[in-house]
Amino acid sequence: MKSLLTSLLVLIIPTALQAQMPEEPLKSLEYYMGIWIPPLNHPMTTNNPKMAHLQVIAFEWGAQKKVIKSTTGIISDEYNIPFSEGTITYNPLTKKIVWLEYQYDGDLLFEGEYKPLADGSMERLYTVYYVEGDKTIPNPQEGGWTRLYRETFTPFHQDTIAWKTETYIGEKWIKAGSDGFKAVRKKY
Repeated sequence: MKSLLTSLLVLIIPTALQAQMPEEPLKSLEYYMGIWIPPLNHPMTTNNPKMAHLQVIAFEWGAQKKVIKSTTGIISDEYNIPFSEGTITYNPLTKKIVWLEYQYDGDLLFEGEYKPLADGSMERLYTVYYVEGDKTIPNPQEGGWTRLYRETFTPFHQDTIAWKTETYIGEKWIKAGSDGFKAVRKKY
């Protein structure tokens, strides 16, 4: 009787877990697939020739749409060397879209999650782990070697997103970066 009960549980539990998992948990990120660049007239690219081919962020589907490959900061089409690379996937246990990315220059680790918002925006809430002793860590007055960030990507129109970045400082969210940064989907 005990072995029969164990056999039934082995069959029932995976089925129950599968039934709870959304059919396409990463579908909320579908709009963001592709390569995103600054608008053609953005000072970041017009004032600095090295940034003429900047790709600020890119998202690409992995196998069976279970994983998204993320790449941040490719500066040159010629060399195609990213600033950082990562993976986005769904954690069925926490029911969250999780993100892990590694920055090559500076050895930074980004760990967090993506969360769809009611207005159609996408929030990325994450911790950056800085190497102990890093002299470039932002807001050194906060102490420690981690910083908490929140980014909001809002579809502006078909191929444009508004991108807002905030840092958690002194127990409140403070705007970081340029005001009203927008990125456009790269056309081929």
